[in-house]
Amino acid sequence: MGGCAHKKRISKAQQAELEAAERQRVQDSIAELEAFRLQQIELQRVLDSIAAAEEAKKAQVQSMYISRMTITIRMQGQQLATPATLRWRRGEGVIAGIQPFAGLEMLRIEFNDDGLKIIDKINMRYSLLTPDQLAQMGVPATQEAVDAWIDERILARLDEPQLTLEISRDGISGTAVIQTSGIQTGGNITLKPINVNAYRQVTLEQLTSGL
Repeated sequence: MGGCAHKKRISKAQQAELEAAERQRVQDSIAELEAFRLQQIELQRVLDSIAAAEEAKKAQVQSMYISRMTITIRMQGQQLATPATLRWRRGEGVIAGIQPFAGLEMLRIEFNDDGLKIIDKINMRYSLLTPDQLAQMGVPATQEAVDAWIDERILARLDEPQLTLEISRDGISGTAVIQTSGIQTGGNITLKPINVNAYRQVTLEQLTSGL
């Protein structure tokens, strides 16, 4: 009789352990499902963020051509005002052409990941400022920074009839007056940097002293 009662007590204890183990298994399964659900929510959030960034990138203006612009440069007590054009492609660079005489480009300014290149086409010479040199001068030294500057200073103000941009660095200052009616965005705008193999490289001081 005592043996049967002992067996029943053991069976109840075992049953309680089994029930506890089953409850724990169910709780663990619920916790795993909740963790998986949260992971899926986070994954979807990341995917949505990437998709939104791609859509925003597509919506951004990717290229621009300015045909009606006047640049005034002041340096060494002298001032030069001249018509100019500007081409830009996001992530690639900027090319500005100085054209004082009937569309004849005499001076060109090119900016890309290699730095800022100022080209004197008349005297066949050029000066190159590297990104490090530009950074030391306080000038945006990356294409991303230049793109952001164009977004803010030009593309965000296309509803204005005229834009005036001021730049001043180390004794050289300049003003660009842009007629927004001469701004074309989008389209097949290409950048064609000059091959300077036949040009003579000089310092910025040497180049500007002869302009």
